[in-house]
Amino acid sequence: MQFDWMVQCYPGAGVHRDAPLLEDLDRETTMAGVDAVEAAGLEGLWAPDHFMLGPKHQEYEVWTLLSALAERTDDMELGPLVGSITYRNPALLAKMATTVDILSEGNLRLGLGAGWHDEEHRAYDFDYPDIEDRIEMLDETIHVLKAMFTEDEPTYHGEHYRIEDAYNEPKPVQDPHPPIVVGGAGPKLLRVAARHADEWNVEISGRARGPPIEFKVEKFDEYLEEAGRDPDDVERSWLAHILVREDEEELQRLCDEIFPLPWGEEGDIDENLSNAQEAREKGDFLIGTPAEVTEGIESIRELGFGKLQLMFLDFPDTRGIELFGDEVRPAFQ
Repeated sequence: MQFDWMVQCYPGAGVHRDAPLLEDLDRETTMAGVDAVEAAGLEGLWAPDHFMLGPKHQEYEVWTLLSALAERTDDMELGPLVGSITYRNPALLAKMATTVDILSEGNLRLGLGAGWHDEEHRAYDFDYPDIEDRIEMLDETIHVLKAMFTEDEPTYHGEHYRIEDAYNEPKPVQDPHPPIVVGGAGPKLLRVAARHADEWNVEISGRARGPPIEFKVEKFDEYLEEAGRDPDDVERSWLAHILVREDEEELQRLCDEIFPLPWGEEGDIDENLSNAQEAREKGDFLIGTPAEVTEGIESIRELGFGKLQLMFLDFPDTRGIELFGDEVRPAFQ
């Protein structure tokens, strides 16, 4: 089982509270988190690809951040979770990804998704096509990326994107290319992942919609077989929120500080998570003692997920990270 950190980039008021105790973004806090998770034995760093998820949210730009993370650590994997294909021309994205793969000495994992959050696109003047077009764009983006990663004179003519002898040298360090991670769980997106992904990522915590995860796993395996691929050849990762403490009284104090937690997205707030028990039941949050969190992770592993990207709800306090490294991670080594 591999454990990674989702670099927490959503401070301040708003409905997207993946880091409810983080007030501001700054270099010192971010890099202290990187150092803490590396010391705790986590193996990867991921970052979200957003500019604003609410009118008062602070954000980093993901590829600039990844370049800084590549210099901070020597051997941790890193990547966007996931990069929206609506924000960057795929040929430019190929060059950016190649650069980060080289600077990180082959540690990039290239997370991709169909994009969402209409308000963000309007604010930054990005086109926001309907979901069917975005999924087609995702499929074509992957074709462009793979061509530019592997071919000497890459050319591709699609409905949405065209490249013509798009020279991309030097090539990425990883052969044949950085692993492609496709995030999402809708049926059409799952088919794209089944055709192209080296890793499938799904977010369950808090905002899950539609059928249960067991159904989505079953459909993904079905689509992989239809695509002529072995389901065992594709990694599966799960983005999760976590709060761990040894002392029940301290855990309750933190829960009282964090909850109620408005949950949803701007313009789509469907509920409040009022307490830790509700967060566990409705959002699959990993909240509890090390033993309880270990039990929750084991249930995720039994579904076939071999990797967790973790968001520590107590960050910027790093005690949860340290406790996870000392008491939870060893149970899965």
